[in-house]
Amino acid sequence: MSRLTLQYQYDSSFFDANKPRDDFGRLSVAVETERFSGEGGFWVQWQDVKEFGEALDAFPITAEKPIAVQWGFNMQEGDDLVLRLEIAPANRRGDLLVRFEIADDYEPQNRVRGRFLTNYPDLDAFRAGIKLLMSGEAAEAVLVGR
Repeated sequence: MSRLTLQYQYDSSFFDANKPRDDFGRLSVAVETERFSGEGGFWVQWQDVKEFGEALDAFPITAEKPIAVQWGFNMQEGDDLVLRLEIAPANRRGDLLVRFEIADDYEPQNRVRGRFLTNYPDLDAFRAGIKLLMSGEAAEAVLVGR
């Protein structure tokens, strides 16, 4: 079984009206497949994570318009790319291909790339999990696959 896990830690100003509001928090990503595992994170705006979750409601996801999100430094290419997630069709049976790239944000040469299969019901559960994560009702959102 494969799994992709997201966790998000809001900046303390998100919950304290007396502090200047900072929309950036720490997104942590961990992935486990049969052959690879890795974890990392990056400082991202909470709105971006919420929008990614909402985008997962698309049906069907097409090869021409996969759902993708990425964060990093500067142009987000090469070693400047820290996190990337993409969900695209895998075949005509309705399976979905999850591609990931996770780099250490302090030593970006250390990175893991891979992919695994999932399906629409598991993607929908992940979407719901992201919604709960971003509302503070869950500690993590998990996408399971094979």
